[in-house]
Amino acid sequence: MKNKMKGISLPIEMIVIIAIAVLVLVVIAAFFVGGAGKLNTSSDVDALGQGCQQWRLQSCGAAASSIIIKGYDPIGKSALDSSYGGDSLATACERLGYTSGTLSDPRSCKKACGCPS
Repeated sequence: MKNKMKGISLPIEMIVIIAIAVLVLVVIAAFFVGGAGKLNTSSDVDALGQGCQQWRLQSCGAAASSIIIKGYDPIGKSALDSSYGGDSLATACERLGYTSGTLSDPRSCKKACGCPS
């Protein structure tokens, strides 16, 4: 008498379905974990666009630090101060790399906004 031990076997279709489900979960997790760092970058670009529009309406005469962009909060100050209205165009320019060395460069920010320098 032969004693055959039978293991639990899964059909190939079930293995494929499980593999696809795991892959989908990994992609969703990567979106939330990896994509979260890029959210501020797009808001920096949006803030630059809004700030540049305000700056051009003022004939590019004011300083970039005096142009306040409502709702622009790149470092979360509004969580600490409920009266915080927004950060400046100079901050958006600096965060997007319009700098000269380590200092903000108003000429490159003006150029990015289409203002005469």
